Amino acid sequence: MTRRVILLAWAALAACSPPPRDADAFARAPETAARVVADCDAGRSRRDCLAARKGLAESVRRERMAVYARAMREP
Repeated sequence: MTRRVILLAWAALAACSPPPRDADAFARAPETAARVVADCDAGRSRRDCLAARKGLAESVRRERMAVYARAMREP
């Protein structure tokens, strides 16, 4: 009985947690990525740290390339 309760509790906790996000999801939401990176740097979170850092870098790269593309189109 105890084993069944433990397994049920574990399954409920696993079902409630959101799926891990990838770097592309963080690149589309740079504010969220910045919050997750700040939490990781403060030691409050260990989940999604690498993906958030990669996504934040990709977001910065995309913005930089957009500025470059606008500058090259103007005479």
